[in-house]
Order: sequence, then structure tokens, then C-alpha cells
Amino acid sequence: MNEVKVLHIGEYVVGGMATYLNEVVAYQRQHFDVYLLMSAYNSATSFDLEPDHILQYKYKRHPKYFLSAMWQIHQTIRKLQPDIIHIHSSFAGLLARSLFFLQPKKASIFYCSHGWAFLMDTKPLYKKGYAFIERIMAYKTDVIINISKHELESSVSLGLPASKSKLVYNGVREVEDNGLNPLIELDHDSEIVQLLFVGRYDRQKGLDLLLKILNENPELQHYLRLYVIGDNVLENNEWSFPDNVIRLGWVNNADINHYYQQCDAVIMPSRWEGFGLVAVEAMKNRKPVIASRRGALPELVEHGNSGYLFDIEHSHELLHILKNLNKNELKKMGEAGYDLYKNKFHSERMNEEIVNLYHHAYADHVAPGASASGRFELSKRAGDVHD
Repeated sequence: MNEVKVLHIGEYVVGGMATYLNEVVAYQRQHFDVYLLMSAYNSATSFDLEPDHILQYKYKRHPKYFLSAMWQIHQTIRKLQPDIIHIHSSFAGLLARSLFFLQPKKASIFYCSHGWAFLMDTKPLYKKGYAFIERIMAYKTDVIINISKHELESSVSLGLPASKSKLVYNGVREVEDNGLNPLIELDHDSEIVQLLFVGRYDRQKGLDLLLKILNENPELQHYLRLYVIGDNVLENNEWSFPDNVIRLGWVNNADINHYYQQCDAVIMPSRWEGFGLVAVEAMKNRKPVIASRRGALPELVEHGNSGYLFDIEHSHELLHILKNLNKNELKKMGEAGYDLYKNKFHSERMNEEIVNLYHHAYADHVAPGASASGRFELSKRAGDVHD
């Protein structure tokens, strides 16, 4: 039997998306012949794949580039003839799945939005439009992977097919010390609490909300320091950064665990989150998470146990938390978060669940009339991962 070929397709593969896909392709290459196709603009370049299996298409997020991107994706699919196509993010989902309204669908199509567009904090008309598009695209999708219960329940309630919708929580690998030191050592002042923010300077991530509180309450500078990893990606925001905020820019994935390990807590003031991979990265590094009660974050953070949750509509809640942070309590919460990570959010569990879904879809695709035992045998041959 020929090796099963898997093609992952993304749009802007950077930040959390790059972390997620690197976890997935590094695992899947042990079982399949794996390729990754993504935009040449605004995407990371370092993945645990053979260089000739990392492919790019010329594209920027503007309607004038859509047809060209679709043609390039079509050409790659025609050349590789993959058995499974796994599409990541809304724009890639639109570009790639639209092709199958124009040509036969020969592969099993998997799709993960990594945060439904219709759950964003945007105009109601836009939300309805995004939901309508996703319902249409679902006709050309075999399996829809949701990254949280919030995402799954919301999408099904808006008309996406429950029979195709699956829940697979994101996961990350255990910390591996590469022996490197970060370019900037965080100040280990015994009194000052060191907070870490990781993410894009986009409205979604809510960094502006946190900066507003810091600017309006200068007394926080006496016992709080914020380190910021990230930069502008989708938006070009100009914000006022107070003196107790240190901007680090983007940090290589190989080095980022050192920054997590040096801080006292990680903060996520997001307006919406399909999942919140930064929270899991914090927990695997034994750090508590201070997060908004938005999207899937309440599924990840146990208030008062592994971190704190707050309502972004009431800034006094976050201010109260920031004024009462205690390093000893934060350390205990970090250990509780690590236990949650091991039980629910380890990459081994995530990858096994995804591959198991591949096996069932592949078996049904190559032998839709096979018996249950026959499908199991095909699944076993495809990658030897069991239910």
C-alpha cells in the first residue's frame, strides 16, 4: 500500500498558527508523507519538515490576490494528489474549498477555522455573512475540527453539520530545553511581579485594553512589569507604552519557553479566542494565566486555581487582580495549571485524535462500503493508531 499523503494548507502561518502546525506536522511525518502549503507573505519558515515539503504561494490578504492564490493551490493539489487535505483558518478555508465546487473532490477534506469568524467581536451583519459562507463551504468538507467546546457548540447552533463537526483541543509538547539563553534576561526583582503578554498587536488580543489600564494607573509601575512578545501583523496599531512595559518583538519558537519560565504569570486580555494556545504554553511552563472571560479561555483557565478570569467590559476587575497579585500564590497556581496541561492539553493527545480522524476518513474514502473490521484494518495500515 502506498504511503498516505497529507497536505496542510494555511494562509498567514505565524504566531500561534505556526506553533500549532509545527506540532502537527512534526508528529504526522512519522506516519504519513506530509506537506505544508502557505502564503509566502506573513508566514514563518521554520517547520519540522523536509525543506522540499514546505511549499508557498504568492498571496496577500486582498480580493485581487484571491483567484491567483486559488490557482496556485489548485496546481499544488493536482501535482501532489494528496489523500487528505487539511485546511487551516478561514481565508485558507475559503480559497481551498471553493476549488471543489469547480472540480471533483478526490481527497478527504478536513477544515479547522482556528477561531470562527462569526464569533469575532464585529458587526452582526458580518457575523451572519461569515456563518452563511461556512455553511456553504461545509458541503465540500468531510470533517470540521473545532478547537474548543465553545467553538463546537456555537458553530452547530448556527447551522454547521453536527455529523461532520468534531472537538479536538489544541495541545503542545512538553518543554524541551535547547540550552540557549534568551537575548534579553527578564529582571528578577524580588518585589516586582513580572507579567508576559504573547501575541499580535491586533484588536483581537486586547493588548490595548491592558495598556490603557497601565497608563491610567501609574502606581502599578511600582510593583508590576509587563514584557510583550509580538508585533503588528494584521493591523498597524500605534499605542502608548508606559515605562514599565518592555517590548521584545517576535521571539523564535526555540527560545520562547525561556521567557515563559522567567515570568510570574501570563496575561491574555483577548476580545475573542477560538482556543488560546498561549494559555496552554504558559501552563506547560508552570505559569498561571490571567485571562478574559471570552471565547474558549474559561475552558482553559480555572479561576482561583490555575489563574484568574476577568470581564473586559469591567476594567476594574482586571485592575483589582493586578493590584493584588502575590508571587507565592502565582507559583502555586502555576503548578495547578501544569496538572491541567498534562491531563487535557498535551500535544500527544491532540495528534492522536487528529490522526484517528484521518484514519476513519481515509478508510471511508478508499472503501466506503467496507465493513467495520475492514475499515479498522485500513486505518491500522495507514498509521497504526487505534481508537
